[in-house]
Amino acid sequence: MNISKFIWDITYACPLLCGHCYSESGRRDARALDRDTAMRVVDVMLAAQAKSVMFSGGEPLSVRWAVEAMKRLHDTGVEVTLFTTGWSMQEKTANALADAVSGVAISIDGADAAVHDAVRGRAGAFDRGMKALDILNRVKDERSAAGRPCFKLGIDYTLTRPGAKEADLERFVDQAVERFPKLDFIRFGAVIPSGLAAEREFETSGLLTIDELVDMIDVGRRFAARHENGPHISVTDVRYFLPRPGSSLVDLDILQIEPDGGLRAFPIYEAKIGNVLHEPLEVLWPRAQAWRADPFVAEQMDKVRTMADWADTTRTLDRRYGSEDDKARIARRGLAAAVPA
Repeated sequence: MNISKFIWDITYACPLLCGHCYSESGRRDARALDRDTAMRVVDVMLAAQAKSVMFSGGEPLSVRWAVEAMKRLHDTGVEVTLFTTGWSMQEKTANALADAVSGVAISIDGADAAVHDAVRGRAGAFDRGMKALDILNRVKDERSAAGRPCFKLGIDYTLTRPGAKEADLERFVDQAVERFPKLDFIRFGAVIPSGLAAEREFETSGLLTIDELVDMIDVGRRFAARHENGPHISVTDVRYFLPRPGSSLVDLDILQIEPDGGLRAFPIYEAKIGNVLHEPLEVLWPRAQAWRADPFVAEQMDKVRTMADWADTTRTLDRRYGSEDDKARIARRGLAAAVPA
């Protein structure tokens, strides 16, 4: 068994209502575990000798034991990365994170409040994210001055159609580099057609085409050249994540754990193959591999040529393999997945 990477969505509680949320966080039960049970999940990942664990959600920092769980992993040498909206960031939390994680990424979906808050579904979200970056930047600066190690600090900017105008992005990068001098990276990446982002409403209002996203790679290079002495600026090549015809997902060494310990057969799709609290990974991992190798799943993957194809594949797989609760939730989505222009 070779599983080096885990994504752990520790809660579906979230102060925001993002139009592209793969888990519909903020709209459903949080499902977060109590502290002692959560530490059993940490034990599972440690026993698997995980090399990296990404904490996500929902909003991970809404969970009281979150930093403790991160630190337990971090102290054993695991690369721990926190993805957060920054909504509730405080100085005390930022200082605790400095000893608990390898990296902190603030999630941003727009170059300004008008776009970001519309995509994120709540006024004030952009300002909260910028405030969090101010706090984290200050903590990083103070620790650097004292010769103490600290997390890598960055911005994960999700590219949706409303938030991908080149002039807006250039302005955002220039302002971020000036405002947050301790920033280590700004990473632009396409929204993946999963969850709400796979629904037709979002497909037509929020998804960029593959060609548009590939063009963004050159845009990212230009931004990087402008700030060659600043943070690492990049645009992720979406083609890397596309289900590629003839390629195998069977042994891809990444697993995604849901808030209650449920294990997805593959990240981004609703199919579950058990729970890490009830069965060992030695039992669950072969099930994940079997799902990935299933002829129907492979057939759907082989159809993907465009982002619209990928969204269609996600809809098909989620409606076929999701639990009864998943299917009921999907049926209630309606226009929730549309992104304001």
